Amino acid sequence: HGFLCTVTINRIYRDSRGIRWSRGVSKTVETGGMAMGKKDGYDELFDGEPNAKGQKAAGESLFPEYGGKVSGKAWGRVWQFFTCQGYPYSIFFIVGNEFCERFSYYGMRAILVLYLTYYLGFNEDTSTALYHTFIVLCYATPLLGAIIADSCLGKFKTIIILSIVYAIGNITLSLSAMPPVLNDNDTAYKIMAFGGLALIALGTGGIKPCVAAFGGDQFKDHQRGLLSKFFSIFYFSINAGSLISTLLTPVLRGDVSCFGGEGCAGDEDGKCGGRDCYALAFGIPAILMIISLFIFLVGSRLYVKNKPPGGNNIFFMFFGCLWTAMKNKIAGRGSGGNRKFIHYACPEYTEAFANDVWAVLRVLVIFLPLPVFWSLFDQQGSRWTLQATRMNGDVGAIHIKPDQMQALNPILILVFIPFFEVVVYPILNKLHLLRRPLQRMVCGMLLAGLAFMVAGFIQLKVQGTGYHPPIGGEARVTFTNLLTDSRVMVEIDDRTFNIGPDQSTMWIGRSNMTHSMMFTADNPIYGNLSEDTTFEDQSLGHVLIGLDELSQQLDLVSLPGRYNVTEDEATVRVINGVVGLTGEIDVQLYNPSDCEDEDTQFAANGLGFGQYEIFENVSVAEYSFVINATAEAEGAKSVCGDREMVAGGVYSVIVTRSNSSFRVNVVKSSEPDSVSLLLQIPMYVLITAGEIMFSITGLEFAYSQAPASMKSICQAAWLLTVCFGNIIDAAVTQSQIIENQAGEFFFFASLMGLMAIILAIMSLFYKYVPVPQARKSKVNRSTDEETMAFVDSSPGNYDTSVKTDISEL
Repeated sequence: HGFLCTVTINRIYRDSRGIRWSRGVSKTVETGGMAMGKKDGYDELFDGEPNAKGQKAAGESLFPEYGGKVSGKAWGRVWQFFTCQGYPYSIFFIVGNEFCERFSYYGMRAILVLYLTYYLGFNEDTSTALYHTFIVLCYATPLLGAIIADSCLGKFKTIIILSIVYAIGNITLSLSAMPPVLNDNDTAYKIMAFGGLALIALGTGGIKPCVAAFGGDQFKDHQRGLLSKFFSIFYFSINAGSLISTLLTPVLRGDVSCFGGEGCAGDEDGKCGGRDCYALAFGIPAILMIISLFIFLVGSRLYVKNKPPGGNNIFFMFFGCLWTAMKNKIAGRGSGGNRKFIHYACPEYTEAFANDVWAVLRVLVIFLPLPVFWSLFDQQGSRWTLQATRMNGDVGAIHIKPDQMQALNPILILVFIPFFEVVVYPILNKLHLLRRPLQRMVCGMLLAGLAFMVAGFIQLKVQGTGYHPPIGGEARVTFTNLLTDSRVMVEIDDRTFNIGPDQSTMWIGRSNMTHSMMFTADNPIYGNLSEDTTFEDQSLGHVLIGLDELSQQLDLVSLPGRYNVTEDEATVRVINGVVGLTGEIDVQLYNPSDCEDEDTQFAANGLGFGQYEIFENVSVAEYSFVINATAEAEGAKSVCGDREMVAGGVYSVIVTRSNSSFRVNVVKSSEPDSVSLLLQIPMYVLITAGEIMFSITGLEFAYSQAPASMKSICQAAWLLTVCFGNIIDAAVTQSQIIENQAGEFFFFASLMGLMAIILAIMSLFYKYVPVPQARKSKVNRSTDEETMAFVDSSPGNYDTSVKTDISEL
């Protein structure tokens, strides 16, 4: 692990000492070993010198296929990587803080879209828009955090204050999922939830640019060689926290019962049924955030706390230079002449600084097509998770929850990074393919588009498997024609459908609004019937179309219904739909299906016409329905029939009569999910591979192509591409311009392809800046050549020079 991480990072960032170490290992492998020593000779890291005692020891063979051995010195360095010898003690508190904070953030985010949809009752489009709006805030606030830290408070105080805000937000969000706290007030739920999310966005975004940089501040000059390994450990803690929380919080949400499901707007387990506990699922991340803050405070006395540089902020100077150039250009002032537009900012700004601003603008133009990638990538937590709720997560004896699929991304990241560095990129280099950063980024964008093509085809399959429980703002109504000798035409709003004798049809529409319905029988003696009605939000209603006992004209029986559907059981509603029956019936469910009294599981007794009884938590099995008429119900005989109940289904068992015998008509009000959740794996593989080629390469591109004085500007702009990508998601989903979900996936895939083509064309005209390039820049805001100081690598030391090596930053 130490070998792969160090060599990989050193390849990317060209750490001079690291290159010497990695070459030393390679040379040792090739030549078969060198002079080594015992552990007490490993005090100096990256010194490249022999053991002080001159002792030698043969190393074990690490790469036997090369026929060589790794020296004991190299093994000592691997040992130092795992035991963290030579590190400042303070970084252990910083890494622990980061692990807990990332656990908190990703654990909360994993279940957020389900909470918005199935607890707060928003429809899927609104929930998706709210989810991406939250991410927009998370990636817009880092700029604010960086300005606060660099201008006035410093990194340490900024992390402390915003972490407190962060923890308050987590606690508030957890309380919003506790019905007893808010007395079932829906408005209060939403206000508290949105307030908590706003505080979380401010906290997590505000500390994002500070924590890693604060960790780098802890290393003294003689420890600079350890920085690259610190960042690898820091990155590992991020992915470890993300992975564990993404697996754990869905379990806390779905497998723990609390408050009896009160206040929950959803209907399915796994989607906020009676067994869901969002309060606990949000509460554990809140506790982890408090622990994160505590760990950070414990190490306070050990930290190197650099004072903020103060003075002019580089962000303000950058935009000030642009504004000055624009103002002078319009007024005809400045020294622009026949040179670039930006030189109109001179002499208020030095020419060197103006050139740096122009170089940044060249990079920012390349960034223009990039937000679309993030608009696709971040839908893993929204649209892809909502798609997963309609798929079957059973894999043998294991059940995968829909929000757990997001854990595939950090798992694949940890696997793909060394795989791409050791296998994919070397092969591509030998084939002279995708050797430039922009070429790899284009390939990453195409892989993301392909992932959404796969998502679209899977969605088509999901949409063809049947009905699913309604979401917030929606009602689903099953119309059943109980007539045995006539079809019935149903007109509701602008839709029309014909229902055959003893047949059913489902209609999906908006809840809590008035709908005009017209029923017309083919048999003219039954006449027609019109009615205006309102359906309850998220209800699975049932309308029985029969005859009035006296007038023999069409008559309706409306049965509204809300259900809790569990992932391993079925819900059954038994309805008496026998037209013209003057008495009552008794219905027994038997298991096994042999119609013996001693095996009765459920019984619905004394049902008059149009009456029903609900049975929840019905075990998955094949049942027999035995119908017996009471003494008043003449002209019908008992009957026994078999039906199988499938897990996760909602069934309406309608008793009808044909001639002199009862019949059982089983209508699936909500079919169980039948498309395997494992079909999403190729989607995650493709988009994670795209992330490796796009995101990591893009970060390196943004850093390497930026002037030394402007690297922070380019990194902030990179984060803002994520922000704008999520704005695209929120706009598309909330506008509802694409009604079909599969069509929306194909739309994003096509948009991604278009942006990839644009970036490919732009890359043909882009001239890369040679790396490394270090240049001193001065900012002149007055006639006395006042110099703007930039942060040097040494803690507490500010200079006009900024090193391009990220391991020295």
